[in-house]
Amino acid sequence: MANTTAGRPTSVTVSFVIWLVVVLANIIQGIISLVSGSGSSAAESVGTAPLVGGAIFAFVLAVIELIIVFKMRDGRNWARIVLLVLAILQVIGVGVGAASGGNAFGWIGAVAVIVATVLMFVGGANGYFRRR
Repeated sequence: MANTTAGRPTSVTVSFVIWLVVVLANIIQGIISLVSGSGSSAAESVGTAPLVGGAIFAFVLAVIELIIVFKMRDGRNWARIVLLVLAILQVIGVGVGAASGGNAFGWIGAVAVIVATVLMFVGGANGYFRRR
């Protein structure tokens, strides 16, 4: 693949954009599930405390993941390896979720993560990460 004007291979740039979309989609999905899952009665509000805590934890993880995605774009090999591990965990999570009635959104996200991960290792990507 061709290089961008910044010397970054196009495959890395496309991977970066896909990772951004996936992380932002996960944040939006978390917000939607948090809002739609909150109850109004006292009995239901007791059950929402773990949901809110989980949403806050997921949001913090998403911010950390965004930082890692930007580091990958800048050519940091450690970030590429961390994203590879996260991709493997996400695909495993989708597989486990599918066994218990997973949704299409999870599969679309998993496919996007697989594509983004492969793009971090093809074209001129390996040389790009070695130079940094």
